[in-house]
Amino acid sequence: MVEASIRTIAVTGATGFVGGYVLERLLEEPDLVLRCLVRSEKDASELGALDERVSCVRGDICEPASLTPLVKGAWGIINLAGYRDFWSLRPELYDELNTQGAQNVFRAALRAQAHKVVQVSTPLAFGIPADIPFDEETAPGPHPSHYARSKHHADQIGWRMHAERGLPLTVVHLAAVIGAGDPRPTMEVRRAVERRLPVLVGADTTYTYLHVGDAAEAIVRALLSPDSTGRRYLIGTERATTRDYFSIIGDLANVPVPRINLPERLLIPIARLLEQWARWTKTRPAIPVDILKTTAAGSLIFDGTRAKRELGMQYTPLREALGEAVEEVRADAA
Repeated sequence: MVEASIRTIAVTGATGFVGGYVLERLLEEPDLVLRCLVRSEKDASELGALDERVSCVRGDICEPASLTPLVKGAWGIINLAGYRDFWSLRPELYDELNTQGAQNVFRAALRAQAHKVVQVSTPLAFGIPADIPFDEETAPGPHPSHYARSKHHADQIGWRMHAERGLPLTVVHLAAVIGAGDPRPTMEVRRAVERRLPVLVGADTTYTYLHVGDAAEAIVRALLSPDSTGRRYLIGTERATTRDYFSIIGDLANVPVPRINLPERLLIPIARLLEQWARWTKTRPAIPVDILKTTAAGSLIFDGTRAKRELGMQYTPLREALGEAVEEVRADAA
């Protein structure tokens, strides 16, 4: 018999890169049971094998009716589902998954009268603010990518529902997530280790990076904190230029780092042609235009003080996070 103190946490995107780490972290809390949204029986079997406290519901965030059994009786909801990349064969996928999908989750949460809802977002949702470094209260600027724009729209919908309908929302904006298990090529670790990175782009542009374990910790702390409702948190403090980022990878993997840095303005016309070819061949282009537009916008530096102060966050050094990713690539090649 389940005790009254046990709380059910509904999770979307549990089969994703960050989602797997979030489930592991949630299972460290003895008073939580987890209910995950999955698309296939295979996913349900794999997640169900993790722990007896994990159950699964078949569905999709783009299908609102399928969310009802997911959130029924849930104390908290974590929305990790979405499309995390800078290119898609179907550009409308960003709005379908990242924006409309999130809105579906928010509406389901209100119907279920959940106590907490954590929306997982990105600092890119702030676009390119006029003031750098920016913080949680900074007004957003222009958005150079479909991904950034779709996440911004989702966050705005959530905050509007928070103000008008009482959605118990917390938003965590995760910096660029690094670590073992990432299936997407966005962070370019594999290409660098395999010596398939011919040049650098935006070598002097600075970004903030985040170990995937720290990402999971931030999400769970935001969920369980009694004071996080109505708050947004920028997560991450480990900064590096693109040149330094790849230098660390080169040092860890003992591979050369490209010395040549090409300006984005020269590459964007070529990238547009490559994207046309990619749509014909249905393969991801080597350099998506949205990545170049994001890099061309310059350094994206934020102040992560609030998460350290209110959530008690501490962060894994970038070198350690990259070390895990590099070791995974080398193990695959062995």
